[in-house]
Amino acid sequence: MSGAASSVEVAVPQTFPVSAEHFRKGMRKLTGAVNIVTTMHNGAPHGLTATAVCSLSGEPPRLLACVNVVGRTFGYILHSRRMGVSVLAHRHVELAKHFANMTDIGEQDRFTSHDWTRSGAGAPVLSDALVSFDCHVDEMFVTPSHGVVIGEIKHVSFGPEGAPLLYSDGAFGTLKHDG
Repeated sequence: MSGAASSVEVAVPQTFPVSAEHFRKGMRKLTGAVNIVTTMHNGAPHGLTATAVCSLSGEPPRLLACVNVVGRTFGYILHSRRMGVSVLAHRHVELAKHFANMTDIGEQDRFTSHDWTRSGAGAPVLSDALVSFDCHVDEMFVTPSHGVVIGEIKHVSFGPEGAPLLYSDGAFGTLKHDG
């Protein structure tokens, strides 16, 4: 064996500055579970549709949700320190649209079309969601457009089984299970 090192050529993809348009186009390719994030403020429920929700830790049990700081719900979560996260099933497409401001339904009327409950931390959760997490807000980090809300899970509720509601490329859908 000779002492000469061999070299391998690797093709480096050409990169371009990321424009807002390219960012949005790229992010549309991320498929996310559809959730409704809720809170209470002055005795009234508030909420929004979110796909940026994920587990954070098992000990203690925590999750995180990214919430737009421009919307009212972020301010209400900041004030109340309570957050509910309801993971939607495919049967909840219309409800997801209501909470995403994709219909003419008013904010308070969103909570009349389905059964909602409140447990320990006090935020409303959807009774027939695949699963709901009732959280006390531990920490919040604010970026220019979104707040990262970390919730310590105080209660978990399981609803009826069903296919998860997903959002990808501007459309709602679900998984096709083979076999």
